[in-house]
Amino acid sequence: MDGQEGGTITLRDGRKLGYAAYGYPAGAPAFYFHGTPGSRLEAALLDDAARTHGVRLIGVDRPGFGRSDFKKKRQIRDWPDDVAELADALGIERFAVVGLSGGGPHVAACALALKPRLTAAAIVSGAGPANARMTADMGWLRRTLYRGWLATVPIFTPLFVWQMMLSVRHLPASRWPRYIDPRVLSRPGMRAVFKRDLVEAFHHGSRGAAHEYVLFSRPWHFALSDIAMPVRLWHGDADQIVPIAVGRFVAAAIPDCEATFFPGEGHLLIVDHTAEIASALR
Repeated sequence: MDGQEGGTITLRDGRKLGYAAYGYPAGAPAFYFHGTPGSRLEAALLDDAARTHGVRLIGVDRPGFGRSDFKKKRQIRDWPDDVAELADALGIERFAVVGLSGGGPHVAACALALKPRLTAAAIVSGAGPANARMTADMGWLRRTLYRGWLATVPIFTPLFVWQMMLSVRHLPASRWPRYIDPRVLSRPGMRAVFKRDLVEAFHHGSRGAAHEYVLFSRPWHFALSDIAMPVRLWHGDADQIVPIAVGRFVAAAIPDCEATFFPGEGHLLIVDHTAEIASALR
């Protein structure tokens, strides 16, 4: 499903920003921030639940993904400006935000910068700052190796993401690996759903995703502790993409965070908790 409405808007700096709407058209507005990589089409995961709970859900392509133009030197803290422009263009004054995985840091940025306009903020299996993975039980050797790996991210990421794009485009969904979340991706049709989303994510090539992976390995230029509004968070302790330690770090860093940690659930837990998440966006 491509959404009930959508397309692109032209931002003040001349870039195009892509979006698609799901859920209940007359409902409470909420913007959905996709994973990395991902696209506005990912919001379809919450479509039925959004209709049931009266939420007008709008999936948005971040710069370089889907139908949105790439933005050089973009930082995570820049994202709220694009969201505010889109909301203004759609005639929306107040709204909620929800993000999956790589969309999580962008929810945090909006919770900090757009608090007067936000009705709710929700993070699902969200990524965290680079230091969130450096847990107390990590020895000096692992810490040193991790810091070394972070330093190489800008060097090797463009090639890695380019290879990912080729696989997404040419590998049949039936042959996709399930490691992202075996419990969810083993179900009939689920890999095809995510393949469609990821093919669209690379519509403009791999530069947007590569840039964003580098952003996640660098300082965010804002502090989670400065967020002054309630944030809902969900994370699974079997998440193999964003470890549960990251979810706990983010939950502890945000002063007013209501966190739910699910035993045995993985990175794509959003698929099984659509009603709870859509309800929270009200």
